[in-house]
Amino acid sequence: MPLNVVVCLKQIPNPDLQFQIAADGKDIRRDALNYKINGADEYALEEAVRLKEKQGGRVVALTAGPKRTEQMLREALAKGADEAVRVPMDDAGYDVGTVARILAAAIRTIPHDLVLTGVQSDDQGNSATGGLIAGLLGMPHASVVTRVEAKDGGLVVATELEGGLQRVYAVTLPALLTIQFGANTPRYAPLPAIMKAARQPIREIAPAPLTPPYTFAVRALSPPVAKGHAEMVTGSIEEQAKKLAQLLRDKGFVRR
Repeated sequence: MPLNVVVCLKQIPNPDLQFQIAADGKDIRRDALNYKINGADEYALEEAVRLKEKQGGRVVALTAGPKRTEQMLREALAKGADEAVRVPMDDAGYDVGTVARILAAAIRTIPHDLVLTGVQSDDQGNSATGGLIAGLLGMPHASVVTRVEAKDGGLVVATELEGGLQRVYAVTLPALLTIQFGANTPRYAPLPAIMKAARQPIREIAPAPLTPPYTFAVRALSPPVAKGHAEMVTGSIEEQAKKLAQLLRDKGFVRR
């Protein structure tokens, strides 16, 4: 059963960087940042390509963002996506509701049996975009998915629960799944595919006019308040051991 899969990708600031708050206090400084594909979205992309390899069909990589996100889309093409689509917009910011509405409007224009997203974004961690898109499109969805199998015209999916448990669902199509970290092993793009992807066109879909049923604005960002402190234990090994033992007693970790 061939599947038309749309996989939603997000480009995020490299989390290894040190972030600074912008002068207006409402965003981080983005002028000196470098970016990468969101970690969970890599697993969603790999799952989409594996389904295509098993079932046939097409994979469309979709993002909403500025021009720089095209580098991420070309990575997706090099890893097996058949088409790349960008909805031009400024940095998505923190309004997950607007982002979900923009992506849902774009998905309506693309043939799809299945929509995949990562389980959450590394920068904000809302775990909300996939579920919101599913609700806006009126399709069933499953979250924190670790295994996907096409069966009897639908899907059988395993989702991760607390305590290492799994729940298995039968899902009808069209559907949306959010893919968990570690659900597969993302592939590396071979050099010939990278060179081919560099020449492929990226289709643009104009963002749909939106009037969200709410207002949203960032009031302020601030760094987390430092809690506690580190204490260096100095001296000889014997002195350090005595100081550490006394510290553990003082903190109530050891009872005499």
